[in-house]
Amino acid sequence: MQSLLRALFFLALLPLSFPQVANAQVKLSNGTILSDKPYFIVSYIEASPASAATVAGLLKQQSAAGKKQPGNLRFEAIQRIGQPYHFILLETWADMNARKAHAQTAQTVAFRKALQPHLYNPYDERPHVGLVADDPSTHAKATGNTVYVVTHADIIPPEQFAPCKRQVSETGPCGNELIIGLVHASRKHAGVARFDALTQTNRPNHMTIVEMWNPSKAQQAHQVTAEVKNFRDALSAINPASGVPADPLFLLNPLTGSLYDERLYKSIV
Repeated sequence: MQSLLRALFFLALLPLSFPQVANAQVKLSNGTILSDKPYFIVSYIEASPASAATVAGLLKQQSAAGKKQPGNLRFEAIQRIGQPYHFILLETWADMNARKAHAQTAQTVAFRKALQPHLYNPYDERPHVGLVADDPSTHAKATGNTVYVVTHADIIPPEQFAPCKRQVSETGPCGNELIIGLVHASRKHAGVARFDALTQTNRPNHMTIVEMWNPSKAQQAHQVTAEVKNFRDALSAINPASGVPADPLFLLNPLTGSLYDERLYKSIV
């Protein structure tokens, strides 16, 4: 019973751990304030396999309409490789108000209504601000050879900034610094067209990493670089370049609260 009460007390404190400031700006626990301009939305859509073609058509229409809205900087519909009934909408807006106006348009209301019968999982829409994000106007348009990688990263809150007790060294690098370092290193790799890290506005320990590569072989080569291998080791709180924890049967102290969930997609617009 005492364990349950302690857990409930901890959950009650979670919203207080990540104070937010005006609008969609986010104040991280180390005092860093992330701007809400531009404003990003990452939406996960999981449809019935039989409805994949229908949903793809709806997403193409929504993407075309969204691109015409005031304040839209980028609107991309992508389809998962290997599971073609999984989709993502990647939206970039000048600010939160522009996105709010878009969400209230007749087109968006009709889109959500038409989409709902085809879903087996609720429409999962996640607002973000940039942790390390390039000017969206500098990103090239996707081609038939472009591979998108979208990864959800969930850093345990005490492990975001030093001291991080699960890391090999408490002084770090800790969760956020590891992700920022990955972005800067990856942007130097051959074939990269985009490599951004975004932070959720309502849960700043949750991040989405958005990559674009041309061609797919470039992404495969990137995956086995020393920078990526060392990042994955450090995220698992094991010595870089070791590949396995001290006890290979049990990973004791990863910095993440969930799998580093990396998924590959292709453009459908």
